[in-house]
Amino acid sequence: MTALVADIGGTKIAAAFVSNKEKTLKQRLQADSVSHDSDALFDCILAVFFQIMEKEKIKSDEIKFIGLGIPGKVDSVNGLAVYQNNLPWRNFPLKDNLKKYFPNAEIAMDNDVYMAAYGEWTEWNMAKETFAYVTVSTGISACLLSEGKFLRGAGIAGEIGLTLLENGDELTSLENLASGTAIGESAKKVFNPKLTVAGVMDLYLQEDPQACEIIHRAARCIARGLHQLFTIIDPHLVVVGGGVIINQPEFFSLIKQELKNMVQNPLQEGVEKRVQVSKLKADAGLFGCLYRTAQNRLENSPL
Repeated sequence: MTALVADIGGTKIAAAFVSNKEKTLKQRLQADSVSHDSDALFDCILAVFFQIMEKEKIKSDEIKFIGLGIPGKVDSVNGLAVYQNNLPWRNFPLKDNLKKYFPNAEIAMDNDVYMAAYGEWTEWNMAKETFAYVTVSTGISACLLSEGKFLRGAGIAGEIGLTLLENGDELTSLENLASGTAIGESAKKVFNPKLTVAGVMDLYLQEDPQACEIIHRAARCIARGLHQLFTIIDPHLVVVGGGVIINQPEFFSLIKQELKNMVQNPLQEGVEKRVQVSKLKADAGLFGCLYRTAQNRLENSPL
């Protein structure tokens, strides 16, 4: 396999090279995303890819596979970046544009959370099981797989970030209650405008009562979302990733404890043991792209 993989986010682009002999990420590079112009963002991705190829002393026509994880709505069949909230693409023909520079490459692209989920599913050596990946970072998103195939529903199956929870007299989405953004906004109102999620977590560990209230509330909300996943699809394993979880192990432990406390039916006893932290951490998206391109290679190889 000779492949390029990229995890394209609203703030940064992470990319790497995969050689024929090794299924490992090499020549990892990171660049800032461009949010003002669709073509400029594409040019930024190209620049990162060509920097990697220059270091590897390889030409564009030697690239056989490209794997891309993209936020928002993606048409993976037609190669379109349909809608990205924090990026300028709208029905952008990403696959066709890449083909102009990489004529011999097979291109696999999907939503970035789906790519990360596939990476974790592969890393956990799943097969016939039902699997859920949940990411808690700037927002909260999720993806489901069964027997290695994505459960997409009509398009947003498993998205627990959209779950509505009681918030006083209103209903508010889980994402707006417990994401990194939500935790940060709550902390800024209580403490000061410059306090980060890591900062409020430090205060929580120091047993500051206001910080404890913010963190416990977020953990309870996420635990409710996970409880709904177990109630509806009963996954064999739920892997939780994203910056808020990866960088705050105490928060993850608190979520599991809240989930354990929430269980009332004996049939669900011990579900918290099926919730595990990401193995691939910040590289889940890149590895997901790698594993998807490897799978495509196997599926398309002649018998």
